[in-house]
Amino acid sequence: MATQNTRGLARLMMAPSVILLLVWMIVPLSMTLWFSFQNYNLLNPGNVSFAGLFNYRFFYTDPAFFQSIWNTLMIVGGVLLITIVGGTL
Repeated sequence: MATQNTRGLARLMMAPSVILLLVWMIVPLSMTLWFSFQNYNLLNPGNVSFAGLFNYRFFYTDPAFFQSIWNTLMIVGGVLLITIVGGTL
């Protein structure tokens, strides 16, 4: 019985930090998704309109998009490889 009370107390004490961490992650994610559907011009920031899926279609049809994804994956893989090998040695 004492271990169950201890577990409940531990969960109660961890709850604020878990909730704060979830908010810390969900708010930027939701803002990123919201902004990805907006048509925003840095030269004219007052003129914001809803773009829908146009932004995604634009990047998907851009020939440089998949090359940039490949380059990003190669850089991440290279950094991970160097970090793991260097850390092990």
